[in-house]
Amino acid sequence: MMATVVRLLAALWCGALWTIGLLVVPLLFSQLEPMRAAATAGSLFRLLAYGGLVVALSMLLLDRLGRGLPLGAAGRRTVLVMAVGVGLGYFGTRPVMDYGRALIAAGQAVPAWADFGTWHGVSSVLYFLVAVLGLRLVAVVR
Repeated sequence: MMATVVRLLAALWCGALWTIGLLVVPLLFSQLEPMRAAATAGSLFRLLAYGGLVVALSMLLLDRLGRGLPLGAAGRRTVLVMAVGVGLGYFGTRPVMDYGRALIAAGQAVPAWADFGTWHGVSSVLYFLVAVLGLRLVAVVR
């Protein structure tokens, strides 16, 4: 039973990452004004970040209760790397991007280390890596 729940969580997490990143966000930017699309995408990414961490913790807990059988060693490593990627990609880059945006809104110069474009690129790469790891997770979960 626990293995089934772990497989379902892996599929839902991976599916959400790919659906939102590949379909929903591009659709938002094609249909809405940029500021509204960005705000909506930001809300979706926040939901994915918090939800992903809850799913990761749930999977690890279920794996522990199932004595390591639901995930196996490869699945545990993948979940942990995905959780770290989510943490770095959302909680690590967002404050820097928010700081750069606040400086721009105030009409101030943005230091090179807080450049929005650079940090948005870093965040996008981390998101993509987590999504690819999600495919691996779905493949290795027993």
